[in-house]
Amino acid sequence: MNNLKQIPQGNYEGFIWMSNQKKPTILKGETFDFSRITTNPFIIEALLFDKENNKSIHIRHTGKYYIHTIDLNNLPQDSELVETEYLPHRLENVKKVCFKELWIPEDDPLCEGWPVLTMKALIFVGFDNCHQIK
Repeated sequence: MNNLKQIPQGNYEGFIWMSNQKKPTILKGETFDFSRITTNPFIIEALLFDKENNKSIHIRHTGKYYIHTIDLNNLPQDSELVETEYLPHRLENVKKVCFKELWIPEDDPLCEGWPVLTMKALIFVGFDNCHQIK
């Protein structure tokens, strides 16, 4: 996905940091109209989680938009998720920023071809109640 208009409507928890703002806008179960975003101001970065659909979206702009979506309901069968939490920076009224590390086994030639867990993604899953997020 490389177009903001492709992002589905949803009730998002997360943040959207616009190029004309000193701090990000916090969303807590709110919709956001991506169709109103023009060339300027643009989204510098956004981390969004749709709890209803269990989908995480990461947007960053470095000359063009990079939009990554992960559907937590559609992960490889042998994958593992590990909860990770961080302290927020410039996120008002947020105590913790919650992520899940996605680990997938891969055969490793340096380990006699045995499968080794490899971290493939750090997935944003919301704020504060990290252990309650499925």
